Amino acid sequence: MGESTANLRVGVDACDVSELRRWLSLPTAERFLANTYTDDELLYCGRDASRLGARWAAKEAVAKAIGSGFRGIAPNDIDIAHRQDGAPVVRSGSVRKWPHGAERWAWSVSMSHEKDLAVAVAIAVVP
Repeated sequence: MGESTANLRVGVDACDVSELRRWLSLPTAERFLANTYTDDELLYCGRDASRLGARWAAKEAVAKAIGSGFRGIAPNDIDIAHRQDGAPVVRSGSVRKWPHGAERWAWSVSMSHEKDLAVAVAIAVVP
């Protein structure tokens, strides 16, 4: 096999949508939403627990691919946006500098949700 100059990073996560729905019913829900999601994500998802759960799983997957988890980066620093064709994309949120310079990596993310399960996988190409 030939040697590659690129390094792949992969992260995967799942979210229990019923548990997220419960969190959204708590008095602390507004603070949770503000600390977890970007304004654009909240505009796109509203209070749809399935959509929010898929984004939570994607944020966790990105943090796992970075390798730091949420040390040095907050969930709302990761913005799961969409291209015009609907495909999800990873953008840096309020903080422009992520651990290991990961805001400059080439990202691909896939999300899915069904009933009370949301899953996501994030793949990064590190130059």
